[in-house]
Amino acid sequence: MGLTPVAALNENKDTKPLYALLQIFQEKKLQDFQSFTTTNTTNTLSHYNLSQTDCIRHMRLLSLCSLATEHEEIPYDAIATTLQIDEADVEQWVIAAVSSGLLSAKMDQLQRVVMVEGCVVRRFGMEQWEVLQRRLDVWKRNVRGVLEGLKASGQIVQ
Repeated sequence: MGLTPVAALNENKDTKPLYALLQIFQEKKLQDFQSFTTTNTTNTLSHYNLSQTDCIRHMRLLSLCSLATEHEEIPYDAIATTLQIDEADVEQWVIAAVSSGLLSAKMDQLQRVVMVEGCVVRRFGMEQWEVLQRRLDVWKRNVRGVLEGLKASGQIVQ
């Protein structure tokens, strides 16, 4: 959104709604998209030949990614609420996200939770860099501990 041509969309009153739509796709959830479509009087979707059905499908997948970045385990009912679907359809959407390469997860059908292993980050900003730094620090400490343990046991010779 910081690119000059994209930021310019926000400067022109005719393209301001398109900029708002791009923001929704970048960082918001399905509920925000639906709110946009009900309050958008210029009908941005049809003006740019965008299918509302396709947009809703993509927003559901992106909303699932957002949930996955917020939680390591996601109950089926939370996914159903966020995606505005029946709980019976949750597995279908998780499979779609995994098949698309957006999500790496396992489903526990007995506990009715999705265990997130990893997912695509929709926006990689300063907060994500800080999270990455913390994870790398933890990994470095863990590797250092393993190496020290191996040295102490005599399995590694320097």
